[in-house]
Amino acid sequence: MNTNESNAKESIICSSCSYDANPIGAKYCQKCGKPLVISSVVIKERITRSTLFVTGVSLSAILLLLVGVGGYFFWQQGQSSQNVSTENVSSNNSDIQSYTSMKEVPKVPEGTFNFGGSLIFASLVTQGTHKAINQAHPNFILRYTDPVDNQPGTGKGIEMVLNGQLSFALSGRPLEDAEYKQATERGFKLDQVAVAIDGLGSYTHPDISIPGLSVAQLQDIYTGKITNWKEVGGPNLPIVPFSINVKTTALLKTLLGSKVGSVSPKVRSSRDYTVLVRDVASTPGAIGIGAAMLVATQQTVRPVALAPGDSKQYVPVVTDGQLNIKAFQNSTYPITRYLYVIIRRDGRADEQAGVAYGNLLLSKEGQKFVEKAGLVPIR
Repeated sequence: MNTNESNAKESIICSSCSYDANPIGAKYCQKCGKPLVISSVVIKERITRSTLFVTGVSLSAILLLLVGVGGYFFWQQGQSSQNVSTENVSSNNSDIQSYTSMKEVPKVPEGTFNFGGSLIFASLVTQGTHKAINQAHPNFILRYTDPVDNQPGTGKGIEMVLNGQLSFALSGRPLEDAEYKQATERGFKLDQVAVAIDGLGSYTHPDISIPGLSVAQLQDIYTGKITNWKEVGGPNLPIVPFSINVKTTALLKTLLGSKVGSVSPKVRSSRDYTVLVRDVASTPGAIGIGAAMLVATQQTVRPVALAPGDSKQYVPVVTDGQLNIKAFQNSTYPITRYLYVIIRRDGRADEQAGVAYGNLLLSKEGQKFVEKAGLVPIR
């Protein structure tokens, strides 16, 4: 079997940066973070970087045959959206490389650099990642900075980068077109580098016992369409949904997508994951959503298995007391996401700090810390 065929079978090639080791089922490129919009064609037709036409038939025509007119329309929309993003993001990711150790990472700036954003990255600090960074580069000092309103999260972190309040941010979702546009209007660009894989986990008050929830049901709970546990096979008890920082968290966008503007006003907000777990554990009828890797470490709440779409093919988030890593790696778990370092491309020390942090986490040593923190490494 030739190399191209093997690659097409086992991975997805990014049409933006040509990175060819994206796993089957990935939605975003692990190198540049841009949407993988032609993954089904890469798999089914074995199209490689050098083959965008098959027997004289264009890629657009093949897609039309494969997914129908409706699917083709959405593919075109995805292409249009990607083009908008591409105009505003640095296309040169040559400074993001793979290193063995943290000490090998070059051009790590000296000084104190503020960062913020997604709270999920706190697990990396807890597992000693920043201690290892400090040992390798003693003059690269990192300081997590809360926003003035004390409501940290992905959205707030990106906002603070745009406002020059942070050197770089940590994100639980890809950058949005509006954020690229704001950066351009302010004279710089934003870039994103995927460094780990996580998923959305759900858990309930320990007295709630159900076989699982479909993604559709979970969405209906958080948009207020389902309000009682009896509607999903549970007891006759009102559902009390919780989330961290409803206005800033990326988790609700991961769950609801374009429906995120329809979040039920009954969704209660918790400041961070520790408070969220405590709130769910102490509130009868409560349900929470959070980073999947944190669900595996909790004893006071009950993890909920999730099924794709509106099916009952439940996939547990926890197996034998540990995160179901296999389901995340083979994409059978229904809600996964990439975690990103958001880089401010301004040609200054802030850019150097963001690039350095991304390279440190993507080094083989850094990816071991990613795994130790309960996240899924991408390298």
